[in-house]
Amino acid sequence: MEAGLPDTSSAFADEGTAAHTLAAMCLRDGVGASEYLGEVIIAGERRFQVDSDMAEHVQRYLELVRDYALLGDLLIEQRVEFGRHIGEASAFGTSDAIVVAEDGDELIIIDLKYGRGVKVDAEGNEQLMLYALGALDLIEPLGYEVKRVRLVIHQPRLAHASEWECGVAALLAFAERAKAAASHAMACIQLGVDEAEDLMPGEKQCRWCKAKATCGALRDAVAEPVFGTAPATPEEFDEAPVPGAKHIEPTTDEWLSAAMGKVELIEGWCKAVRAEAERRLLAGQPVQGWKLVEGRRGSRKWADEKAAEEALKAMRIKHDQMYDYSVISPTSAEKLAKAEVIGPRQWPKLQALITQSDGKPSVAPEADKRPALVVTPTADEFEAVNTTAATADDLV
Repeated sequence: MEAGLPDTSSAFADEGTAAHTLAAMCLRDGVGASEYLGEVIIAGERRFQVDSDMAEHVQRYLELVRDYALLGDLLIEQRVEFGRHIGEASAFGTSDAIVVAEDGDELIIIDLKYGRGVKVDAEGNEQLMLYALGALDLIEPLGYEVKRVRLVIHQPRLAHASEWECGVAALLAFAERAKAAASHAMACIQLGVDEAEDLMPGEKQCRWCKAKATCGALRDAVAEPVFGTAPATPEEFDEAPVPGAKHIEPTTDEWLSAAMGKVELIEGWCKAVRAEAERRLLAGQPVQGWKLVEGRRGSRKWADEKAAEEALKAMRIKHDQMYDYSVISPTSAEKLAKAEVIGPRQWPKLQALITQSDGKPSVAPEADKRPALVVTPTADEFEAVNTTAATADDLV
């Protein structure tokens, strides 16, 4: 379904590639990330300069990997082939770091996630389990008898590290499930996709799919909580009933619960549809009823700031009227502290002046690991009053 769509990479993905490149260079050279400050790394069609922010986060990952590497041999950016396990000979991946324990009974697969949008856990992570299968095959000729596998995911920008251990038997059982899934996928490629039978839309599996703007199964999944039924054709969107009319009763708890479960899926679909329409219009392809227009213009700025400054001085504008001043943010101050511009005895004094507002309440699924807020119903805050009708004497 993605075959005919452009294979583009986002700035976020390219930034992650740059961070992985930096991490691999540091591990191979045995140096810290700060050694590459100012260096430019090319990822895709973009160029990223290693700044203090990237160096700091990558350094945390390096420290974690080096701690694990004390247990045995470290393999960096290692190609792992797991095709024989899933029935697809060319299947492979590149593991960020693999540690083979000195006694050979444990295999550790470590993965760097540089993004800060979605928190990823190691437990049951299919990508790392496939890498582990390939790593087992890789070291098998060396005579190791691996008894357990440890999967580790590190997301330094979210201060998140996740670790999960499983036995080799559980890993091989997963391989059987993966083989069945791969066989199904290959059948879809060879025979075509039956949207009703083969596609199962959901937030996780649709998040990065390039075909979601034109996927009929996702369209139907989006339409169901909105309209109460899935329109059979795109044209039926115009005629579909509004919530509450005939098909569903949006005032019920059941409807609200089901609809909340689809909100992120619907929002993702809306963004994908908008992006696909924009892509086609920018490529000169018509989208009936829609056109490209100039959006809101950007903020005004000086074409030549130095020339503007000189002109204002020539006009004898007062200094405090010419310049805007504001104190740096706590984040910027913290960077100065890490760079030792602000001394270790001075920084605690500034920390005492920092405040942070509480997070606003937001709706999350029950599986969310954050504790639920305890909210007292408004009615409980009032005392019962006498509801006897007032008389004329009461009003005197």
